[in-house]
Amino acid sequence: MTVGPRASYQSIATRILGAERSAWSMRNGETWCALAPPGYRPRRQGWKLHVSATVASAHQVLEHAARVLVAHGCAFKFAVSPRVTADLTSVRAPRPHSGKFLTAYPADDEQLRTLAEELHRATLGLAGPVILSDRRYRPGSLVHYRYGCFSPPRELDDEGFYRGRLQTPDGSYVTDERNPWFSTPAWARPPFDDVPERPRSRGGPVLLADRYLVHEAIRHSNRGGVYRARDRHTGRDVLLKEARPHVGAQPGGTDARDRLRHEVEVLSLLAPHGVAPAPHGVFEAGGHVFLAEDLIDGENLQQWSADRASRHGGRLPVADARRLARDLTRLIGVVHAAGFVLRDLKPTNVLVRPDGTPVLVDLEGAVRTGDTAPVLGTQGFTAPEYLSRTEAGPAPGPEADCYSLGVTLLHATAGINPVLAPDTQPTRPPGERLATLVAAAAPDCPALRALAPLVLGLTADPPARRPLEAATAFLRAEPATPPPTPPPALTGPDLDRLLGDGLAHIAATVDPDPTAEHLWPRPASLPEGDPCNLQQGAAGVLAVLDRAVRTGEAPALAPLLRTAAHWIDARLALPGRTLPGLYFGRSGTVWALHDAARTLDDPGLAARARQYALDIPLDRADPDICHGLSGAGLAQLRLWRTTGDERFAERASACADSVIRLTAEADRAGGGVDWPLGPPHRRELAGSGSYGFGHGVAGHAAFLLAAGVELDRPELVDIAIGGGHALCALAERRGDIAVWPKGPGRTERMGLDFWCNGASGIGTTLIRLWQATGEPRFREHAELAARAAHRDRWRLGTGTCHGVAGNAQLLLDLADATGDDTYRTRAAEAAYCLHARAARRDGRLVVPDDTLRDFCVSYHVGLAGALDLLLRLKHGGGRPWTADRTDHTSPDPDRPERR
Repeated sequence: MTVGPRASYQSIATRILGAERSAWSMRNGETWCALAPPGYRPRRQGWKLHVSATVASAHQVLEHAARVLVAHGCAFKFAVSPRVTADLTSVRAPRPHSGKFLTAYPADDEQLRTLAEELHRATLGLAGPVILSDRRYRPGSLVHYRYGCFSPPRELDDEGFYRGRLQTPDGSYVTDERNPWFSTPAWARPPFDDVPERPRSRGGPVLLADRYLVHEAIRHSNRGGVYRARDRHTGRDVLLKEARPHVGAQPGGTDARDRLRHEVEVLSLLAPHGVAPAPHGVFEAGGHVFLAEDLIDGENLQQWSADRASRHGGRLPVADARRLARDLTRLIGVVHAAGFVLRDLKPTNVLVRPDGTPVLVDLEGAVRTGDTAPVLGTQGFTAPEYLSRTEAGPAPGPEADCYSLGVTLLHATAGINPVLAPDTQPTRPPGERLATLVAAAAPDCPALRALAPLVLGLTADPPARRPLEAATAFLRAEPATPPPTPPPALTGPDLDRLLGDGLAHIAATVDPDPTAEHLWPRPASLPEGDPCNLQQGAAGVLAVLDRAVRTGEAPALAPLLRTAAHWIDARLALPGRTLPGLYFGRSGTVWALHDAARTLDDPGLAARARQYALDIPLDRADPDICHGLSGAGLAQLRLWRTTGDERFAERASACADSVIRLTAEADRAGGGVDWPLGPPHRRELAGSGSYGFGHGVAGHAAFLLAAGVELDRPELVDIAIGGGHALCALAERRGDIAVWPKGPGRTERMGLDFWCNGASGIGTTLIRLWQATGEPRFREHAELAARAAHRDRWRLGTGTCHGVAGNAQLLLDLADATGDDTYRTRAAEAAYCLHARAARRDGRLVVPDDTLRDFCVSYHVGLAGALDLLLRLKHGGGRPWTADRTDHTSPDPDRPERR
């Protein structure tokens, strides 16, 4: 998005406030600039107003709206910058939040009605998109309204995030739902008597242009929907693409509708060459523009390549890869010969027909070479030298599409997301960084080995070294696949540097101010959560600092360990809702705090940590590890083991009983998973919500196994064994690996390979069941899961919850349990993925978070979890956050012996 230089929004607001500026408060945040009159106290909830705008109209909208709101003494907020406005109105903006440039918080409904009319008149004729979550005040108005929270949420929701909750008339709380359609609580009386623009019932058939009968929505985006429709003139099914007014608007006034009309022109010229679907026409309905085009039977390249790989041992066959490369090269050559450059070639913009023939789709970004156009593309897949432009200008040359072709083939052959987290100066050329990924992933990926010279040539630096003719010549030559070489493993100096630089980054980014909301910057990709929890708060980082100090890796971090521990201690003493889960609740927090207190030899801190643990409520109706009682029970077991305090044993036992009760109740109500086993296997866990570790059978079984052993309750072990046998029965063998569905339905989301859901977490439980029982079936399936985790290491992000860091922990589990050092080697190979992905940040090599484009130190989605893996890889020790017996969980010297 190109954003022209204009006066800042804040300067407009300051000018309008005039002499009242000193009395009003003005606060800039990451997204919003908030203004409040003197003495303002926000209501908890009510009807509020939103005013939409585009980048081009925003300054005028703010000028006119702010005058109205200041005159009435009404608190309001607006987008903090034109860049935020562009994001809020882009075609990829989240639909529930799109278009909300300005929010007004009326004192009551009477003021709301007055403001709505005055704001409507003040902004009439200016441009802005419809806000999907709201109802328009009048047809064509920029003013919208909805019922919701006024003040920032001060209490955690059930998931562990600070998201708005509405208080019902009976005093209970419900989530403040933000849907991409107008929805309001049944008890909230509408503020207007004459409600305009009543929406039609959702989901019914729609006839457009008296011709196209829509019978299926394929997908929705902020730009508009994509639909399957029947053309009543021809009797054939067609694809309809929708563009909403003012979405993706440019400073010059063009928006998504203009881009869709442009796509019609592009398709008209390219479809006769067989490279793209043929357009049937363009029309308007309700101000929206629709394009009707051929409906191509097939699936996008991302899904096609994953499916083909899954059917061939997890790897795309070399013959398929070479054919795909030839076909895509030919298609792009046709496009270039016609005088166009695509700019946004990526796997989701390629459809593969059932016969394997690719077709280019979604060609709104294609422009004539040399034409002036706003910058458009997708990070990771569009040539970085073009995507980094900040202003509209000449379209890139064919070399930009060559880069996109290279990374598209990299993704198709190896599943690698080509997004590169940014270096700080001095930066490395993108081609150099991609070459590192190719060299590391190619050894055990035959299709990538076969195409590696092609991928490297197409992504080379400088761009002039990417001729498409060279790709064509390479693909005409006699095919040859180089012999495999051993995959690189993270060892020695590389391991030391990644670990040392990561710990240094943690030390450099801490904000120890006791009044700060977060000790380290929170993940930008997630809602704001508990700043003390293990998932994304300070507790996970505290635990990693503790391990680094305790193992001798970084003894100099002891002062930071103390600072973090006391910051968390002070936060835990504040009033607020306490959730029990290990990751999203406070159980992981008190576990980490108690361990840190022991390392710091701080008896007072340890005593407070124990009391916090005893205060955790265990009445949550959620049995899982992440949010509920299995996770809480693990922490209580840990505290019992390290203190000998029988109260923790009793609380752990109570958690086990509750987990069994809750899953049994869900099973009786028909809300559980498919359970393939009958007698003699126990089925108490059949009411679990999924099969995985974070939220389902595997996690429940792991906790019950540990509790049964520690508390001498053999019936818990038997229940866990029943869960393990069910997980083995649910596995689908694919060569030398196994895959599992996420939850109910034996084929639902097969092939997930995460800690929270899928093979990695299930293997985590099965290997422990094997250690406890010696049952060969458990080891066999744990090893199948571990091989899946190793095979998929390049397809995943960096995180612990659903990425490489968590999956490599399973490989170390297998190495420790079986004594087979092959698994330790594979864990080091998985850890190399973190090294290859790392970016240079202020002279340090830092692993990015799960988005692969940003950085945070949070445990489950960011750097801390990766460093915990590296510490274990280097120094040994047990799996973090399990009930395994390891040397670092030895009891306090003065702990009484357990009976």
